Amino acid sequence: MAIDNLPLEFGSPAGNRDRDSRLALEHFLQQQDTESPLRQYLQVLLRQRWIVLAIVTAGVLAAVFINATTVKLYRSTGSIEIAREATRVVNDGDTEPKTNVGGMEFYQTQYGLLRSRALAEQTVASLHLADSRAFLYGYTGHRGAAEAVVSDPQRRELMAARLVMSHLTIEPIRGSSLVQVSFDSPDPNLSAAVVNAIAKNFIASSLNRRFQATAYARQFLQQRIETTRQKLEASERALVDYASQQRIINFEAPSSGKNDDQSNGVSVESTDLRTLNDALNTARIDRAQAQARYQQAARSGGLNAPESLQDSTIVTLRSQRAQLQSDYQRLSAQFRSDYPQMVALRQQITELDKQLAKQGSIVLDSLRANYQAAAQRQSELQAQVNGLKSSVIDLRGRSVQYNTLQRDADTNRALYDALLQRYKEVGIAGGVGTNNVSVVDMALPASNPITPRTLMNLLIGLVLGIMIGGAVAFILEQLDESIIAPHDLERKLGVPLLGSVPRVPDSDVSIDLLEDNKTPLAEAYLSLQTALRLTTSKGAPRVLFVTSSRPSEGKSTTAMAVARNFASLGKKTILIDADLRNPSVHKMLGFANSGGLTNILAGATDLGTYIRKGPIERLSIMSSGPIPPNPAELLAGPNLAHTFELLKEAGYEHIVVDGPPVLGLADAPLIASYAEATMFVIAARNTHTRTARVSLRRLADVHANILGAVLTKFDAKKIGYDYGYNYDYGDKRIGFMKRVTG
Repeated sequence: MAIDNLPLEFGSPAGNRDRDSRLALEHFLQQQDTESPLRQYLQVLLRQRWIVLAIVTAGVLAAVFINATTVKLYRSTGSIEIAREATRVVNDGDTEPKTNVGGMEFYQTQYGLLRSRALAEQTVASLHLADSRAFLYGYTGHRGAAEAVVSDPQRRELMAARLVMSHLTIEPIRGSSLVQVSFDSPDPNLSAAVVNAIAKNFIASSLNRRFQATAYARQFLQQRIETTRQKLEASERALVDYASQQRIINFEAPSSGKNDDQSNGVSVESTDLRTLNDALNTARIDRAQAQARYQQAARSGGLNAPESLQDSTIVTLRSQRAQLQSDYQRLSAQFRSDYPQMVALRQQITELDKQLAKQGSIVLDSLRANYQAAAQRQSELQAQVNGLKSSVIDLRGRSVQYNTLQRDADTNRALYDALLQRYKEVGIAGGVGTNNVSVVDMALPASNPITPRTLMNLLIGLVLGIMIGGAVAFILEQLDESIIAPHDLERKLGVPLLGSVPRVPDSDVSIDLLEDNKTPLAEAYLSLQTALRLTTSKGAPRVLFVTSSRPSEGKSTTAMAVARNFASLGKKTILIDADLRNPSVHKMLGFANSGGLTNILAGATDLGTYIRKGPIERLSIMSSGPIPPNPAELLAGPNLAHTFELLKEAGYEHIVVDGPPVLGLADAPLIASYAEATMFVIAARNTHTRTARVSLRRLADVHANILGAVLTKFDAKKIGYDYGYNYDYGDKRIGFMKRVTG
């Protein structure tokens, strides 16, 4: 939509916006201009696309170079099984560590043995790899490294072993006792041969370690057996010598159980003492029994003793007396006691009693004699026992050292028997070949090389190139202090954005391009003119000073476009070329710079003489005039402010001043101090942030009213913005302004 068709007129109530409308506009534009971080990152990559592309290309070329120069390696893989415990034919007596103990520690040990230098050296020796020049320099593709060590066999073997170790891969299969053994080499047949040789040598070395373990055990046991045998002989000889010296004679003790010590004996004194003690006990019993019989017989005169009952005489006498006593009792019933027959019977009974008493005393004397004999025997045995006790006690004192020597001999004998038994077991186990390692799959030659991985290397080179290129792009973006995009104005300088002007070739910048409202350049300046009308509550400022940090930033073109747009709205406008050192307005319009602002500042009073008609209606032009020797002195005087007042009185509604750049000159701050408002022009990618800040600081020091900044020479496509970014931005302002004004 053309700016001429807007229903706004400068000075009307709708044109004199209050501050709330302006704030609402700024808030709306800020929301519309907010970009996602992803879009910002893409814009950074697009702005630095040539650097990113160069780094990505370098990464891909590096991958291509690696693919072209890397030696092709072929990988062969075989598998072996490492069981935790080997099959045991006999009990080897724990002469080696048990393989079923340790779990992961055991397997890690086996993996380490597979990667060991000793196994690599065995493989090199079995395959004669140290004599193969193709193997030694095949990995590098040239003979330089290998030819230097050809004359030294030890160095060749060490080099070949290191090559085997560096290109060997051990990969255990998780959850099983299987292990994959892989080897990489330039020759596929050699790779398979090395894997198979490693498996074979590993099994052989495992068996050899077992044999060496049993051989060492046998040698150790043999030495210990010989030492123990000598100790046993010495201890037994010492025992015999001591027994001879001390005259200690022991009988072999009878076995009472399987755990009895058969080496301990019983001495002669102990045997005799035991026998006599048993006899003494028997004598004591006999004496007690004889004493009891004697005492019992003594109470009855020997007639009630058990022995008297076995005496035939006593038995006969008792029988006769009983018969006489029976007759006497029978006759006593008939006769008196003095009857001769009765008297005769009594005399016979008395005679029999005397005979019985005499015979009882004989039995009693016999029992007394037996008692006395038993007592005598007990007394004799007691004396003998007492004598042997002293001998046994003395023998026990002398047997202390004997028992010590006896135990030493027994210990040596038991140790000798145990070592001899273990030696026999180890000897049998050493001759049985058992192993816990077996080959599952033999390695076969590979048909395709494993390296170089062409596609993978290209992909890695591409990814690394993108990553490094992106990192370099972001680093350069952070180090770049130039203003490259519209959002940099507020983020880096803290000034509002009034508009952005697209970049066009310098040869295309002309008045004709500004006259065509359909061109992007004209559309951008129309958007800028709309923004200027909304900068103050009274509309666009009457005296607008246009400046920049340095020359060639597009300020003259901007001043011309702003003045032209004001005039196209029907406003009487004048464009003043205040760059008294390098004027350019007259060149753009194609007329001579015969007179102008310098004449008025020098004291000329006739303004009309130095005002020319512009390219369109209601637009006037005042060129700079002759270049003075000291422009700052002319601008510092009161004539510049007086000139602005005269032009206002002459009916000019807008005075656009095309000023000099700020840096290095005092002209721009002087002009800014007299102007109502200042518009700062910044060329995209040409103006550094520090330069712009210094320029804005100088303007702020003279209390210049800085409305905002215009970004010129902005290439939206080059820095990653959409092509219509700037012009959509202007349309948004215009559309929003329509809604605000009704």
